[in-house]
Amino acid sequence: MKNRLSIIMAIAGLLFSCSSDMETGNVSRLTFFPIITMNGDAELLVPFDSTFEDPGATADAGGSSVEVVTSASGTYQGADGVDTSVPDNYLVTYSAQNDDGFDGTAIRNVWVANTGDLVNSIEGLYLANVQRAPDFDFLPQYTDMNYVLIWQTDDGTDTYEISHALGGYYDFGRGYGPGYAARGAVITANDIPSNDFTVGQAVFPIWGNTVDITDFQVDSENKEITFTGTGNFGNGVFHVQLTQVQF
Repeated sequence: MKNRLSIIMAIAGLLFSCSSDMETGNVSRLTFFPIITMNGDAELLVPFDSTFEDPGATADAGGSSVEVVTSASGTYQGADGVDTSVPDNYLVTYSAQNDDGFDGTAIRNVWVANTGDLVNSIEGLYLANVQRAPDFDFLPQYTDMNYVLIWQTDDGTDTYEISHALGGYYDFGRGYGPGYAARGAVITANDIPSNDFTVGQAVFPIWGNTVDITDFQVDSENKEITFTGTGNFGNGVFHVQLTQVQF
């Protein structure tokens, strides 16, 4: 009986000690993470050399306004801010921090493109459909993917670069991100109306695998470009159809 009483008293003392610590030493309180609300659409299409005004964003943390810091950079050509003289996919990032140092972010996609007539220029923003070997099926996952960008390079008026040599199959279709866009393919338009093009090789930044573009064809009437992209890996043949976006 005496041993049982000693055990009960010891447990009671332990409970009292924990209760005392909780009341005095382990004080906790709520923190409210910043919630950012973007004004306007999360994706904007902006014509080349036009005026761009950022719609901005607001931030709230537990009913209190929080300062928003805005930054922007181009995905493919690397310009700081949104520069409408440089075609690119600009990621506009809105950031806010509450009093406890917790962050919140929101991102707007701004696409700047020059829309060529596909007779004198192949520049533009394109929706992509991609079919892959061996079956070349039309799958919803790889249909109307947005967007593939073609822009004129600084090397000459007849030279262009394409953002996705496989039409965004891995970047957009599988959701792997821009590190999986086959990049760097330079297109030299020897004569657009006769479909005379010379196309360089593209490379995946992440994998290092290469892609060769062949059968590059332009249909100016239907605002379409088609080509075959062949990667140096299994089932690496892709049929790509691009449809130019008019805006």
